[in-house]
Amino acid sequence: MKDQPIIQDERTKSIENASYKPGFIILCFGVLIDIFIRSAFYNQAPWDLFALVIVASWTSTLYQARQKTLPPNFWRSMLILGIATAALSAVLVFVLARLR
Repeated sequence: MKDQPIIQDERTKSIENASYKPGFIILCFGVLIDIFIRSAFYNQAPWDLFALVIVASWTSTLYQARQKTLPPNFWRSMLILGIATAALSAVLVFVLARLR
């Protein structure tokens, strides 16, 4: 497989822009509902906002993947990023556990 750059034509741009809408809607309304419920009824910190951010970003990514507008090595890059993040997290947990 050759590493050729993706040509950004009108179709690609319109699909990328359209994919941001469902992600944005999920993020905004989810965050607003979550903040309201947690602060009004439970007096808790909204830690699961990170999960909403991830779901919203994957919505856009999956939409772009379905329309075939992702860069050629996107999934490989995401796999490498995930492994690196997991390794860094494991090291930080180990270091913090040893400091206790």
